[in-house]
Amino acid sequence: MALWEQGGSSGFQQRKTGAEGDGNNVQRSSIKGVLTCTIATILNAKHSESDNCFVYKHLKFNTVMIMGLIRETNHEANGSLATYNIDDHSGGLMEIKWWHDDSAEPIKPLTYAKVVGQIKVFAGKTHVVAHHVSKMQSLNELIAHNIECIHASISIRKQTDTSGMNATKTNNSDFGHSTQQTSAISNGFSTVQNAVLNLLKTVTTISGYSVTEICKQLKQFSETQVKQALEFLSGEGHIYSTTDDDHFRAASNN
Repeated sequence: MALWEQGGSSGFQQRKTGAEGDGNNVQRSSIKGVLTCTIATILNAKHSESDNCFVYKHLKFNTVMIMGLIRETNHEANGSLATYNIDDHSGGLMEIKWWHDDSAEPIKPLTYAKVVGQIKVFAGKTHVVAHHVSKMQSLNELIAHNIECIHASISIRKQTDTSGMNATKTNNSDFGHSTQQTSAISNGFSTVQNAVLNLLKTVTTISGYSVTEICKQLKQFSETQVKQALEFLSGEGHIYSTTDDDHFRAASNN
């Protein structure tokens, strides 16, 4: 996937790699999925070296979904890097870095937007590297988002109360060495990862596709390959689980 390193006039340049250049993401984190949260949660979180993720109280996360009002924008004249400062009124602004193609419509200040992306720390400053940025169609989305923030926090607290702080960890820490990585192609994803992601981008239902449905439509891959691809894409923030751990949608789906 596209990550970021210092360089160029903007201070960032795109690169393809399996790990971040700084010490925060040397090895792949076991924390999967997208956390719906407020900017205050991100700003108050601390990075955990042992879990390779950000921690705030009972929440552990790397990839987030936030919504708020765009206060400032900066679009490079000769590039596709956009920088936004977003405010959700929870306390403080969050800087968003977004690489987009030339066809993407610029988002103007005083526009409400939804952002899905990974948290990064550069020069001691926390920001979000966006996978997806879109305008909100209705303020009802913002109300629903705030309710989801509360629901997510309560649900995770219940999980940690019953199964301990290690309940969200996985024993698949060596996933990066799986056989599917040997077939990586030019955009940084393997053939099966591309197939799964492209299929999930066609989802039109709220619940998404189940693992069984994905396997039926991608018969050229084994169930193990599909599940490994789902785990990778979920961990990188490109997809997220919906009604349960068996159903998925792409983060870019509106």
